[in-house]
Amino acid sequence: MTPLAIRGALRAIAGEAGPAAWADLSVSTEHPDESAVRGVLYPQGIAAGHCIHGRGPGFAEALDDLRSNWAQARSLADTNSIRRMAVAIIEITGDQGECSDAALRGAGFDQGQIARLGALACSEATRLAAGGPFRIIALTGANAEATGRPAPLRTDITHALPLGG
Repeated sequence: MTPLAIRGALRAIAGEAGPAAWADLSVSTEHPDESAVRGVLYPQGIAAGHCIHGRGPGFAEALDDLRSNWAQARSLADTNSIRRMAVAIIEITGDQGECSDAALRGAGFDQGQIARLGALACSEATRLAAGGPFRIIALTGANAEATGRPAPLRTDITHALPLGG
């Protein structure tokens, strides 16, 4: 595998875990068995402590083992993410009167997590707090999910006001 292919595979694994996830692959002489290549995934980020390991005699095998171990651990990671998202939904709704997907992105969740786990998090928020039922409002316009395309040119603005002026 090339370094770029390895990086792409690690990004894909980390992308499944969430926006703070960190993944790495390394070679060491210090492992007691023939698994010289080790992979690690920190689903909530490198400082969060919890990690999943993979290993193998080569890069492809270590990545396959890391993917397999992540698939087994994903259920627990999703449960933890649902709980954190539920608490965020309660807090955002309490502060703003409603919870938008943009506010959840601001709280550290990515759009994929919101789409995949949002309904379960709303159910958990309703179970945890008496103020339910809770829901996530999908925004459109300036605070909508980024699509990777540039914003359209505004032709309705005829003049500009100086800032701080």
